[in-house]
Amino acid sequence: MNRLTIEEAQRRVHQFLTLDMVEALRSVEYEAPPLSDWPADVRLSDQHRAVVTFSHVDGASDCLYRIAAFGDAMIMRLQLNVRRFVVVYQVPADAPGGDLAATRIDSDTVAGHFERWAIGARHAGWQIGWRDGTDPWRPDRRAVETYCYAMLAEDFLDNPLEQLYWRTDIVQMTRAFMLESRRMGIRLEAPERIP
Repeated sequence: MNRLTIEEAQRRVHQFLTLDMVEALRSVEYEAPPLSDWPADVRLSDQHRAVVTFSHVDGASDCLYRIAAFGDAMIMRLQLNVRRFVVVYQVPADAPGGDLAATRIDSDTVAGHFERWAIGARHAGWQIGWRDGTDPWRPDRRAVETYCYAMLAEDFLDNPLEQLYWRTDIVQMTRAFMLESRRMGIRLEAPERIP
């Protein structure tokens, strides 16, 4: 591994979080070409359907993303600490509409329903955990947070193939999380925050 200066490492973390990851997350939802007996002449970057907005402070090791896809939107936080990832997905604990007492969910509910998703994430190298918490923008609103931890290769910031692997895996994991939530009827974001 090349010896990076702290400034260069921070520049690469910033690029990964705000450029590379944002572009990758836009493919959480994309339009696939029709079935054919010959490869289609389309590029993934032209087929993106997910809308990604983000918040990041230059020099910080984390970035907050809002990913709008599949008719819903999800809050995801990604921390890149040189050789370690932490991904946090936030799920509102109170399902919109109806009797909230009957639709309230907690970390045990999410963990049980997402076990198949967690098996795939663990296979790729993630450690998974769930926690009950609150929405950071609405402290009166409860949320379930799904934590995903992964250790990275020592040369992660120098290794484009490692970066591609983890970027792609975060996209796949996020897509699967959103689709599983949709299948279960769990809204990932309160309707008033969806454009």
